[in-house]
Amino acid sequence: MPSKGQVIVNSATGERVVFQTLGRESAGELLRVDLFLVPGGAPRARHVHPFQEERFEILEGTVRFRLGADTRVATAGDVVVVPPGTPHLPRNVGDAEAHVIAEIRPALNLETFLENAFALLGARGPRTTVPMILELAELLSHYPREVQATPALLRWMAALAAPIGRSLGYRPRFPIEA
Repeated sequence: MPSKGQVIVNSATGERVVFQTLGRESAGELLRVDLFLVPGGAPRARHVHPFQEERFEILEGTVRFRLGADTRVATAGDVVVVPPGTPHLPRNVGDAEAHVIAEIRPALNLETFLENAFALLGARGPRTTVPMILELAELLSHYPREVQATPALLRWMAALAAPIGRSLGYRPRFPIEA
């Protein structure tokens, strides 16, 4: 279970997150984190938060956001809001580390998903293997309200792969919060 001030690092994607406000501290209303992206750093793939709005305030750096079919480049002082259900991918396209404040409403269990995903992807490095795919599919199956793969074909494939991963013994590393 994440704690306020905890730092998690995904060395495979160049992301570092510092938890500032946790869902349990805000009655589930808000997850607020400092997000740091190395040059070229980005989450593993485009994704959707079906029930959550994300608000990104750029403090330093240059971040390109793919939002649905649109692309937007944001720099210090800009705010980008991603409505629920919008496929998106932020990527640091600058030469220096980007620092972003991300607010997610409602928090749901996204903080625990992030802790699990960073532990999984960071431990595996940048390579993609069948066991890692099965483990990630199993992880995603526990957090369908928080995050889903896009496009829909990947979401469908992950749904099929999750039972295989589960049968092989893959489970989230950290407990799912109630």
